[in-house]
Amino acid sequence: MADTMLRWRGWRWAPVIASLLLGACSETAEDPAPTQVDPGPSLECQQLNPGTSPARLLTREQYNNTIEELLGDDSRPADAFPPENTVLGYGTNADAHHASPLLVEKFLSAAEGVAKRAMAKRDELLPCPAGDESVECATRFIREFGARAFRRPLEASEVAIFAKLFQSSQVPYGFDKAIDLVLQALLQSPQFLYRIDTTPAPTVETGAVRLGSYEIASRLSYSLWNSMPDDALFASAATDELQTAEAIESHARRMLDDPRAKRMSADFFRQWLNLGRLGSTVRENPADADLGTSWQQSVEKFLEHAMWDEGGGIERLFTSSRVYVDSSLAGLYGIKAPSTGFAAVDGDPSQRMGLLTQPGLLALFSHPDQSSPIQRGVFIREQVLCQKLQSPPPEVDQTPPDPDPDATTRERFAQHTEAPTCHSCHQRIDGLGFGLENFDHLGRYRAMEYDLPVDASGDIYEPLDKSIAGPYNGPVELAKKLAGSPQVYDCMATQWYRYTMGRVETEADVCSLDQVQRAFKKSGGDLKELVVALTLTDAFRFRPPGAQDK
Repeated sequence: MADTMLRWRGWRWAPVIASLLLGACSETAEDPAPTQVDPGPSLECQQLNPGTSPARLLTREQYNNTIEELLGDDSRPADAFPPENTVLGYGTNADAHHASPLLVEKFLSAAEGVAKRAMAKRDELLPCPAGDESVECATRFIREFGARAFRRPLEASEVAIFAKLFQSSQVPYGFDKAIDLVLQALLQSPQFLYRIDTTPAPTVETGAVRLGSYEIASRLSYSLWNSMPDDALFASAATDELQTAEAIESHARRMLDDPRAKRMSADFFRQWLNLGRLGSTVRENPADADLGTSWQQSVEKFLEHAMWDEGGGIERLFTSSRVYVDSSLAGLYGIKAPSTGFAAVDGDPSQRMGLLTQPGLLALFSHPDQSSPIQRGVFIREQVLCQKLQSPPPEVDQTPPDPDPDATTRERFAQHTEAPTCHSCHQRIDGLGFGLENFDHLGRYRAMEYDLPVDASGDIYEPLDKSIAGPYNGPVELAKKLAGSPQVYDCMATQWYRYTMGRVETEADVCSLDQVQRAFKKSGGDLKELVVALTLTDAFRFRPPGAQDK
């Protein structure tokens, strides 16, 4: 028995070994400066260059969804996992999201709980007649369940390893416990926890390795659903059909019609906008302290409307006057409260227009007692225009000026940022943030502040898209400028690329990213077409040759 338990401890720590081999225990990564990708209209990409393809550890969202579809377990065990490290806001980044020792312990606890709940429905779990406790039944379970857990058929050596674990455990513990231990081991295996590309490189060097159909199936499912492949993807992978762009596109379009795609887009928007911060938003007035959840749900419902309702896309994202309110938000914004849940309300288009004027987003980029033109300007510059700003010098005091009834927020912040060391960056920030000064720290529209008229004029300073450079007046003019800007189109495509590919773009991504950006513009800014375009890139369908091929 002691020898059996020693071997079981080895299984328990298999993810630790894998994480060390994969460099998975490193600390949080600093946000790198993205490569400015501007290939120009004459770019010709004749040689395949898919960029890096690191092993990707399942995120908490992906783990929860996979467990639910694999075993029907909707307990969301990964909610207890530590948050992913992020790069440029994305927890999907493979260079930052690693299996730390704490996370490995959580994997163990989750596997034990999931296995216990699965064994409570033993007859549904096993592919054998009730009462069959043979080695053949266990081996069949390993092959069939393992193929779904690993998202590919198991190799003979893998089946043998798990079968040996079953046989060594059955004698001291009995059939059910042995299956329980095998299930725990499968759920802690690197093959389950990581998405690993294993198709060998061809003997003739081409600079790129075409992914196998099972790998493509996993990329599709985790990119479009944040979960494991469904039966249709497994069937296409089994017949090796996912080797053509046509087959991949067909599945991508089918998958976008599934409700699980909305779950994926919600996860993207949540990370792009850092909406999770709303749940812990602090406001000066205690009566406003519990609005964070309502604000977040309101923004998420708007984003779903912008992307998924008929005719949705980037123009609606930036120009729709719709807002969503529940009973908590309705009174705050002077709107009739719905009887239950959230109601869609079309606001005044001369005041509210698109994402930038969503109450929850305005509240997110504010201070507890006042609006924050700096936070709002930084958000637009970095997340909407994809122009990375330098961090302020350490000697700069970033404390916001106190509210003053004799001055508007704009006047106080203008004084706060007049120092010569601040001027260069604040030219790029303030001219965007001041355009949203018609909204206070709770996202309420205002024409006056402390009985002083609000000045919401602004200037877009040094954008890459020169057509939007220069002055504008108020949030509506700002939204209209951004909605029609090729730079905003390219930035949106870049943000999706970072989220989907799990990395920051480099020179190796120039051609794939250019392909996505061009397809997105050609579609007129259709966000669903953007997702399809991502699945057709070299970066999605190929990987570079690497050490795993040696």
